[in-house]
Amino acid sequence: MKKINSFLHAASALLTSAAVISSCSGNNCNDILVCGTYTASGSFGVYSLQFDPSTGKLEVIDSARAVNPSYLAFSPDASRVYAVDESGDDSGVYGIEFSPDTGRFGKVKRTSGTGADPCFIALIGNKLVTADYSGGSVSFFSIDSCGFIGKLTHRDCFSGCGSDSVRQAAPHIHCTMPSPDGKHLFVTDLGTDNIYHYRLSDNGASLSDTLPVEPGFGPRHIAFTPDGKHCYVIGELSGKILALDFDGEKLFPRQTVLCDSLHARASADIHTSRDGKFLYASNRRLGDGIRIFSIADDGSLSDVGYTATGRHPRNFVVSPDNRFLLVASRDDNRIEVYSRDVNSGELSLISSLNLPMPVCLKFIPQ
Repeated sequence: MKKINSFLHAASALLTSAAVISSCSGNNCNDILVCGTYTASGSFGVYSLQFDPSTGKLEVIDSARAVNPSYLAFSPDASRVYAVDESGDDSGVYGIEFSPDTGRFGKVKRTSGTGADPCFIALIGNKLVTADYSGGSVSFFSIDSCGFIGKLTHRDCFSGCGSDSVRQAAPHIHCTMPSPDGKHLFVTDLGTDNIYHYRLSDNGASLSDTLPVEPGFGPRHIAFTPDGKHCYVIGELSGKILALDFDGEKLFPRQTVLCDSLHARASADIHTSRDGKFLYASNRRLGDGIRIFSIADDGSLSDVGYTATGRHPRNFVVSPDNRFLLVASRDDNRIEVYSRDVNSGELSLISSLNLPMPVCLKFIPQ
């Protein structure tokens, strides 16, 4: 399903990263992140990485074997890493033991039962929820008191199509994003141009509303400002960003801006800075890079600039100290580290680490 670079290129990247495997102890473990990959070209699966904010450099600490762990989530205490197995009809989810003090992985357990090709996973209370892209569904799994994945509790399957007869012939669920207050879940359907709104309670999740977006938008990922008052949705097909206000109960559209001026129909990820002053969004296939916007007090966006990256920046993450942005450049088999100007939002490349087909980056929760 995913176009893979040559085996030799990826194998070389794997040898390079394996050469820098390190251990971690004491105060050096304050900046650990994990990386999910596609595994058909030589990757082990999930990697833990040590990030040095004084130099901007990365080193591999450990790896856990998993198949196509293309999106990751931490348990609240970071003792578990949860990962999807994006493998068509034979997909599932992983629960991986993890030590946030050392960056080392423990036992890996796989649970089946997702829809086809889960590409996003989130922990909501005592449940895991996946966005099943090819299955057009949202799957909910129980989590026990020790953090182990239990059984599939239920799955919601969606129907319909969008205006693009090729890319939107069926539902394609791409993101399951909880609101910052943990009371709501917003689900993007790239295939039908809908955002589904669930209300969360101790009894589970109930679908309460559907917000349609413009035809051909292709909603992919969602980002909230840290205060939860504003929300941004990136359209993979339209190359646009929809800015919305959130009053704690409903989303209200405010503004639409262009993110991809080359119209590559492959916009990907979106995140705010940790202080909520800037928004970043990635574009792929043509002019690969990160678009930068400033965020006004009312949530409106203004274009700041564009930074070119490696090929296929599918996912990226802002560092906990807000000073760096790390990009998973899948088709160049490397993770790139950019310093952030906290005043202007602009980015400057300072280092990189070779790793086979990186596609998801997550820092240990602070």
